[in-house]
Amino acid sequence: MNLFEELDTLDPGSKQIPPRIETPTPHKIAVLLLLKQYVTVKESWIESGISLRPQRRRMFCMLMLKLIQEADMTYNELHNLITSKRYKLDPLMLESFEKAMSELCGSGSIEALFYFTDMGNIGELLNEEYGVSQFSMMGVYVRRVGVVMERLSFAEMMGMYRNICAYYERGIRALAIGPRKLVAGGVLHRQNEETPAPEIEGGDPSKTGAKAKEKLLRTLDRNPLSKWAPKQAKFFINQQSELLEINECQALPPIQLQQKVHEIIHDLPLATMPYFLGYMNQLRVRDYFNALAALHRALDRSPVRLMSQEKGYQYFCVNLAILHATFGHKDEALAALRESIMLAQEHGDKRSLNLANTWYCLLRDELPLKFVQRGVLEATESESSLLQNYTLALHFAVKLGTVSGYQPLRLFDLLHHSDNMTNRNNFTEHASEALSLRSTVWCAYGKHQLAALYAQLLLISKDRNKSGSAGLGSAMATYALWLQLQGEPRMSRVLLHWARERFPRIPSAECWMISQSHVIIQSGIYRCRWHDALKACDQLYLLDPWDSILQRSAIYVAKREFFNARRLLDKLNRKPKLPFLLRIRVQVLLAYCSLADGRFSSETVTLLLRVSEDMAASQMDYELALVDMLLAQLLLLLDMPQKAYQAIKRSMDDIHINGGLYERAKTDFVFVRCLMAITPNNIESRKNQLVKCLDILERCAQSFKKLSAHAKVLDVYVFLAQRFNEFGERLLRNKYAGEFRRYFMVHPIPREYLGSP
Repeated sequence: MNLFEELDTLDPGSKQIPPRIETPTPHKIAVLLLLKQYVTVKESWIESGISLRPQRRRMFCMLMLKLIQEADMTYNELHNLITSKRYKLDPLMLESFEKAMSELCGSGSIEALFYFTDMGNIGELLNEEYGVSQFSMMGVYVRRVGVVMERLSFAEMMGMYRNICAYYERGIRALAIGPRKLVAGGVLHRQNEETPAPEIEGGDPSKTGAKAKEKLLRTLDRNPLSKWAPKQAKFFINQQSELLEINECQALPPIQLQQKVHEIIHDLPLATMPYFLGYMNQLRVRDYFNALAALHRALDRSPVRLMSQEKGYQYFCVNLAILHATFGHKDEALAALRESIMLAQEHGDKRSLNLANTWYCLLRDELPLKFVQRGVLEATESESSLLQNYTLALHFAVKLGTVSGYQPLRLFDLLHHSDNMTNRNNFTEHASEALSLRSTVWCAYGKHQLAALYAQLLLISKDRNKSGSAGLGSAMATYALWLQLQGEPRMSRVLLHWARERFPRIPSAECWMISQSHVIIQSGIYRCRWHDALKACDQLYLLDPWDSILQRSAIYVAKREFFNARRLLDKLNRKPKLPFLLRIRVQVLLAYCSLADGRFSSETVTLLLRVSEDMAASQMDYELALVDMLLAQLLLLLDMPQKAYQAIKRSMDDIHINGGLYERAKTDFVFVRCLMAITPNNIESRKNQLVKCLDILERCAQSFKKLSAHAKVLDVYVFLAQRFNEFGERLLRNKYAGEFRRYFMVHPIPREYLGSP
């Protein structure tokens, strides 16, 4: 389509509106002929007492559904499909179909087409006794083709017959030179005759227009007898758009997909979504110039039928608000939503009003439970799209409630309502997202074993892996981070590599990109490789700025740059709407700064106690256990060993059940230090206590070695060598001093990084 044709198409006064019912193509006639042979053969089998196996009936129904939903095929493609292993027809049915096609285009004439498309014969196909209901999708398809064929004139029917003959002969030639030769019934009678040129619907164009169309068809390398129907194009666009978003590997290759987009644009010039699909495809190959041009063309085409009704404008306002929210323009988004609410109230559009109210609550960081739960109760089973919106709103509310510190009982109650809707309406993608959300919620509340279990449920499911859902990407990211924390870096890298191949683009790639940044940051802190960790923080800042600042503060604490750490933490503390979980972790890091800097005081203890109360109220047991471990270290330095021992005893169960390898080893090390502190001040008893704890400390050293936490390994050896030196055990002192020296020669760590909390 050139520029002038495009401007004429977009002209509001233009009459180039495509008909609501498209003209049947030869492919559709072949599909009806195949259905007729199925009904005929099944009828003869029922009369003779032979039953068709349920598996064959089901596969034929799936074949017909595929044929009417997808784009038109050439005859050789159709023949290869019905003889493939998956959809293989019964030999008798296949032979009768080939014979019928041969008689229609060979020995028969146009009378055969008139006889076949007669409404009486079309009505015979709609026989519920043989499995074709007139109210089913296939029945609507048959009646639509029959009604259109009945209204065609003789000249149009003659052109249709010639197109069918050309369609059949080209397919027969392709089959003859292909791997599968002709079978009985497929005799070509017009092989030596000159095939008439196929006629293109839409009148008699001029010679210039005909040459331009022929040139375009040669450029697209497509069958000139096939045209995209609106429903077929809509199905194809929705399918490919979803694959590009959640599973790009299963989508068509970029060149082939762009070719299909050009075909749809040529056949349906008023359609908007083909341009947007082209935008997504060109964005995939980083062709930003053409992607922007395709996006502009998509926005230039407005839905004419919707614009003619006033009640469509509130949906435009909702879409505009979502667009503003995506780019972080919160005030503009709220203003657009207020306008949408006003318009929805004026026109009495309840669905738009509920949708706008839900988004209004979400953008104001409120849980939209009132609107969502009321909408769930009022929605009926037939409103599947509305139920999907409510399911997504419930999922968003769970995410918002998790970072806001709501109690887990309320969040899992929302997920229970979501599961009821997804299971009742068979929303497989939403069910996968619900499992991923459960993993995320358990991870936020410290139950990492349950989080890993739900992640594995998604990973081991082959159906989910093939579908490539967004929930699967989140589960892969969660489990990869968990493997890293458990000391399995190789398995974590393999899982992240798999996620990178499966989800190469944002937004589906955000989960594994955030997880990969956290993996690099944790590994850099363990190994004292600050440059790698800070570089990962820079990458994380593009995805989650607040989390990036928090991780950078943690790096500065480990690096003993307390001034920089406090400066960043104070910057986060000044944020007016900081999420609950992030605010708690900021306060914990401030306590770490005081502990590592040696400036601990009663204010630090008070801060930790206040944080403990908040976490206990939100039932964050694992975070509470980490605070108890930090409190034990602080009390130990304040010469309060009994209090420190009680604090570390409270935290050990939760950390050993749900913690990573680093936290478990660190807890054991603090526990041994507390045991040594409460042991009576007697050299012999203290020495015996240390000997009993040797296995625990050796296990700590091995765990730190597995994580490559070199500074912590050296801390354990220093502690053992110093204690045995105090007790006069020269052999054991020399043993662990030698271990320290050998490990330090392999992994030299600056002295200032030793002894950090």
